[in-house]
Amino acid sequence: QLCDLKPRYTPQEQIKIIMTNCPQLLLLIISLATSADFVNAFVDFPSISNKSTIRLRSTLSQAFDETTKQNRENESSTAISRNFISSQQNLEATSTNYDNVSQYLEDEKDEEFDISLKAHSSSGIDPLIELPALLQTLSSASNDFGLSFHHDTVQIYKKPCRPVSIPGSLGRVLSIHVEGLPEAFQVENDEFLMQLLGHFKECVSKVSLTQPVLVAIQSSGDNIDLESLIEKEVTDYGLRDGLEESSPAKAPEMEKTFIPSIKIELDGAMIEDVDFPGKSLFDTSSILVFDNLLDETLRKRLLNVVKGYPENFEIDKWNDSEYGPDPSRWTRGGLVDVIDEGSEMNAPSCWGLSDEAINDICFGPHPAILEFESKLTKLFHEFIVSRLPEAVLGACVSPLTANAPTHGDSFHYHIDADPLQVPASPWSDIFGVYPNRSRGKPRFVSCLIYLNDEWDGEKWGAPTEFLDPPTGVTYRVLPRPGRCVIMDQDVSHTVVAPNDKAGLRPRYSLVWKLILHPRGVGQDMTDIACGRGDVWPESVFIGSANDKCL
Repeated sequence: QLCDLKPRYTPQEQIKIIMTNCPQLLLLIISLATSADFVNAFVDFPSISNKSTIRLRSTLSQAFDETTKQNRENESSTAISRNFISSQQNLEATSTNYDNVSQYLEDEKDEEFDISLKAHSSSGIDPLIELPALLQTLSSASNDFGLSFHHDTVQIYKKPCRPVSIPGSLGRVLSIHVEGLPEAFQVENDEFLMQLLGHFKECVSKVSLTQPVLVAIQSSGDNIDLESLIEKEVTDYGLRDGLEESSPAKAPEMEKTFIPSIKIELDGAMIEDVDFPGKSLFDTSSILVFDNLLDETLRKRLLNVVKGYPENFEIDKWNDSEYGPDPSRWTRGGLVDVIDEGSEMNAPSCWGLSDEAINDICFGPHPAILEFESKLTKLFHEFIVSRLPEAVLGACVSPLTANAPTHGDSFHYHIDADPLQVPASPWSDIFGVYPNRSRGKPRFVSCLIYLNDEWDGEKWGAPTEFLDPPTGVTYRVLPRPGRCVIMDQDVSHTVVAPNDKAGLRPRYSLVWKLILHPRGVGQDMTDIACGRGDVWPESVFIGSANDKCL
């Protein structure tokens, strides 16, 4: 039956069918159908996000890499592009339209043909040091796939190619053309070429570069310009998808809710100025506390969303004050909001939403979430506000999450993210790596809402504690129903568990990981008051941030 799936469904569709109908047989099925397209589709399948499956993904990927390497050593170049083991029988050509490179090579093996790669053009890459190293690396990577790589006629543009439509883009691009393909061949739909592109990016990530480079593959007949390649990558990965905005009108009563109760600055340090490499400027991270951003009705609706109830539900189905978080919705250790899962310091110890519940709050039809996100677009109207795309940190870090710390839990300081430390990814290929709050570059912020119907912070504790690393000074924000905290994602912070007076009562919070995109080139990303600075409170400087006053 699995073999019968092949002609009618893509590998991704096969996996979806299997995951839906017989997940307990997934390992057995994979062991019986170890084809390159099937294994890679599973490794890259976006909706699988629990920890055990992520580890399985990694194991499969390693096993596939080892098997592929052995096969490449023993097979001819024309066989490399075909799936291995018994899956070859499923790749018989049934059409002359050539849906994939493997099929084309198979059908044309007795005729003269020449499928090859050619470095066509580059922008923003040092032509004396970086570009030769890149070309040599890609030539070697092409040989791994049995393809020749020509790079003697590259069109070199020394200046970065930065589309006006994507402010903050890095503009370092290397375009690779695939020569010898039939007309109208869809490169992006071909598994072999996408595997090749993935191999290219992995190899490029190991080259010593001043900044990442977007490597793109296209058919020689497409001839897509470099700006369009950048725009396509941004669209394909949703790197700049803004939150839904409602009416742009700003009522005076709404504007009052956009004034924070307190503004904190901490973690002062000298950072490199992206506009003037080699020069430095003083930078601080910010924390904003809003006590009127959302009304009581919206807070209650958001709490119901987090608990899995209808938004206008009035009566709790579960007595969490007596029994703690509802285990049908929450799971111990379910909160994963940091990159390094293997580190003991980052080991999740908090009640977090189950995988199903996280998918629900991220993608379910929840008007309350959309309403609050609309408020955020008005608060930061000078920016394009987006959820953190999966392409930044991977599927293990969701753009929305929730936690429910209880007495006895233990936590450690961490940061949510830092654009200076993001891994190699489509995000870094487009925007590079840079200090948060850099002029003209997307700014990473998180938004936290305390949701409990009742919470006495003085009595029950459970504040969010912020750390100024240079001095060790801390600052605490006490929970209050409906209180909203917006902070830079590179701020070191931790949850403090409720004290014993709270009993088993959980302190609920809902968290957004957001990106503020500049609307224009060179926009000041340190000013998030959006024209309200004259009515916002003066900053309170903590620890090393006091150096800003000097």
